[in-house]
Amino acid sequence: MAYNKRYADWSRKVWVEIYAPQRIFNEKILGETPVYRDNIENVIGRTVDLNLAFITGNFKYQNYKVIFRINKVVGTKATTEIKELSLYDVYVRRLTRKGTSKIDDSFVTETADGIKVRIKPLVITRFKAHRKQKTAIRLTYRQYLLEKAKTLTFEDLIEKTINYELQNEIKPVLNKIFPVDKVEIRKIVREGSQ
Repeated sequence: MAYNKRYADWSRKVWVEIYAPQRIFNEKILGETPVYRDNIENVIGRTVDLNLAFITGNFKYQNYKVIFRINKVVGTKATTEIKELSLYDVYVRRLTRKGTSKIDDSFVTETADGIKVRIKPLVITRFKAHRKQKTAIRLTYRQYLLEKAKTLTFEDLIEKTINYELQNEIKPVLNKIFPVDKVEIRKIVREGSQ
């Protein structure tokens, strides 16, 4: 149905402020959303997606997009949890060049705090790799991430991905298999959250 000003009834609505998770982003305000005054709980489950550079104020994080999900409302203040962290498709396309190999993977694991997470790693090699080398890189990276995720909470996993700690830790190991140009985590999705 098309938007009609007459039926919106803005006098019955209030603006609810949306805040980022406290531990990683220090409850930075993400925006506002309108909701009917009688049903403020209806805001739970709504999502907000933003560029990470705007949230942190640091331009080096411009390639990441974060999707937040509202999980709790107190008065007109809504708190969120991270639902998904992903690289923009444009950035991934820019990484891949002729004469290189793009090695993708996707698997589900569980973090130390019991949250099921789908991780999609990405490796770009310097030269064209053979199938056996691609398989070896994929299996090594997957094994590393499976073991690492079990020792970290979900928020720690997100934080270490943003700061490139996980990627920089595994890169020398992958370089022994085949020369690697870029090691990324393309996407981390919290499984089971609508």
